[in-house]
Amino acid sequence: MADGEAAPAATLFGTLYNWGGNLVGFASQQINSLLGWEELDVVDPESEEAAKGDGVVGDGLLTDERKQAWGSKQFQQYIGLDVTSLLSVPVWIMEPFTILQKATEIMEYTEILDTADQTEDEWQRFAWVAAFAVSPFGANERAWKPFNPLLGETFELEVGNGVQYLAEQVSHHPPVCAAHAWNEHFAYDLVSAPTTRFLGNSLEVFPLGRTRVTLSSTGEVYTLTPPNAMVHNIVIGRTWIDVFGPLSLYCPTNGTKCVLEFTPCGWFSAGRYEFSGHVYDKAGAKKLKVFGKWNSHCDSVACSADGEALSGATPTRLWTCNAKPPGHYYGFTKFAERLNSGAGIKTPLASDSRRRPDRSQLAAGNTTASGAEKYRLEEMQRAEKRERIARGEQWTPKYFRKPEQETPLTGELTADKVPFFEWNHTYEQPTQEAGKESDIDGAGFNPWQYPSIHESL
Repeated sequence: MADGEAAPAATLFGTLYNWGGNLVGFASQQINSLLGWEELDVVDPESEEAAKGDGVVGDGLLTDERKQAWGSKQFQQYIGLDVTSLLSVPVWIMEPFTILQKATEIMEYTEILDTADQTEDEWQRFAWVAAFAVSPFGANERAWKPFNPLLGETFELEVGNGVQYLAEQVSHHPPVCAAHAWNEHFAYDLVSAPTTRFLGNSLEVFPLGRTRVTLSSTGEVYTLTPPNAMVHNIVIGRTWIDVFGPLSLYCPTNGTKCVLEFTPCGWFSAGRYEFSGHVYDKAGAKKLKVFGKWNSHCDSVACSADGEALSGATPTRLWTCNAKPPGHYYGFTKFAERLNSGAGIKTPLASDSRRRPDRSQLAAGNTTASGAEKYRLEEMQRAEKRERIARGEQWTPKYFRKPEQETPLTGELTADKVPFFEWNHTYEQPTQEAGKESDIDGAGFNPWQYPSIHESL
């Protein structure tokens, strides 16, 4: 959050004016990312009443407050701008989850990469990697805003199938997180630096980043560029999320590619959730058709030169979205519930997101206490920045470093768009037995460079 952000109000909405003195002050404060932006209710555009969000029965929750905030003439000056570093939001629109945890949701289906690594056919192997790239969108309809990670905050996970995962917030301004995962079949590397554009009653999210998957058996490296997302009806109507545009994967190792087009939701839900595309060989010939719905499944099938499925060919199911627990207040998947729990895990780093007291208080339903803890942590982060400046020192990540050569691969953004970070191999996996959940959940959070300057941790 930006320097100078005021403490949150104790009431549900608290009036935004209590947050920054007035709406302009509120809009000038910092939010590191709106990847999880939300109002509080997600419409199902497959209903006939939806019609791209228009004519929905009911206007959604907290309509008057949303109009007061987002509909102000003062606020409209931000239309067309990247509001990633212009906005701050109160706790009541947040979920008890951090952006580092949200980035970890791609690890839910790592068995897909295990299968890809063991697949001999190069086109089908690429299709499995494409299915892995589609799989995190199954959790994308959950639209509450996650907490912004503090500088140096981490999240680690023993995923299963031998997969180890660690993410770290490596930059605060601009907000950037890096992550690395590995097992015997693959290595996964991420640098995430999203931006946004405010459009009045909607917010477009540009998930800028650099994602690489390396398969162990072949040494093939795949790069991933995800599609954009749009958060509709943040002022008027029921808020819902759409994903649209190309998801592009390249394999610079052998010159092949896969491009999947995500269909934007049309009137009366036309094309809702659908995507379709092909795996191409080095010469640009279509080898496999890959298609499905990003909220439910992904299939592949042999295709003709024009890209249509061969007559009589049987599609292969590559990914099926796991069933979501019914009635969860925040719409968490079972995997998200696991990411948010300290039960049965080896004691994580002191900088781990599960230890954040504001996240823990919100998970317990204590909105006021969560807001107070959130403000306290932000003040501690500001104090750290002042201390660094006073000492003339720099902050450096613990588990990632700048590479000697910053060379983007095919399809990747350059360093001026997304900075380069690489895994530095200094992380030591937890070896102790599982700790008590009460000693992890909201307890002992310490990502600080100068812990001695804080009155209490």
